[in-house]
This record gives sequence, structure tokens and C-alpha cells, in this order.
Amino acid sequence: MKSVSRRALLAVLAVPLVPACTAEPKQPPPPDPLAALAEQARKDAAAATALAQSAPDLAASAGEVAKARTAHAAALQAEVDRERPPKTTASAPPSSTTAAAPAPATKQKMVEALKAAEKQAGELVPSVSRYRAGLLGSIAAGCASLREVI
Repeated sequence: MKSVSRRALLAVLAVPLVPACTAEPKQPPPPDPLAALAEQARKDAAAATALAQSAPDLAASAGEVAKARTAHAAALQAEVDRERPPKTTASAPPSSTTAAAPAPATKQKMVEALKAAEKQAGELVPSVSRYRAGLLGSIAAGCASLREVI
């Protein structure tokens, strides 16, 4: 009979234990719903700026919309970054991955975009924390008032 060394026996017994010791990789968290709202606010601000440049009679009101939507985007991005700090050291908000120019803005399209932003923010209110709900409520109210301005 052949004798088995202790090392060989321990190696054979340890092999099945190795997979049990490795942890499953963590699932990445779902995307932050406020990130999409921040991106849309940046697009709305760009569209309002384009409208201000293309329609002199709407320049003042479209400029106010652009300023407000830029502030909305900054507030939303700050909250996203607070909740989930960015992995990079860049302090600039993420830019859009598409480099396509925004569609020509019209007063009607701007009103529709503000209405959609108001609706999106309002729909998220029940599903987020109180602080975020306050932020979203403020943005929804801001979009409603901006519709009256434009």
C-alpha cells in the first residue's frame, strides 16, 4: 500500500474550499434617477440658449430659462455626486456622450420640455428621500413658473 503524504492530503482537501472563500462580486447600484434629470436640465439650458440667440423677441425670457435650468442641472448633479461620489477626480459635470447639436428650439418646444421636466421631477418625489423630494419639488415648481415666463 502506498502512503499518502500529509501535504498531498491537505492539498486535496483544500481545493474544494477555495471557491467557498471567494466572495461574489458586488452588483453595481442602479443608475441614480436624478442623473437623467440633470442631463435633461443641461439639454434644456442649451436649447433655451439657442432659442435666445435665434429669436431676439424671446432673448430675455429664454435667457432666464437657460439660467434657471443651468442652476437646476448644477443642483441635481451636486446631489448625485453627494449620494454617489464620482470615481474620478474631475470636478466638471459629465458631458453628454453625443456631440450632436440640439434641435432648433422654438417657444413651443421649450414649453413642452419644461412641462416634461416638471412631470418627471414630480413623478420621482414619492420614491426618494425627503431631502431629494424637496429638491425635486422645487425644480418642478421652478419649471412650472418658467413655462409662464417663456
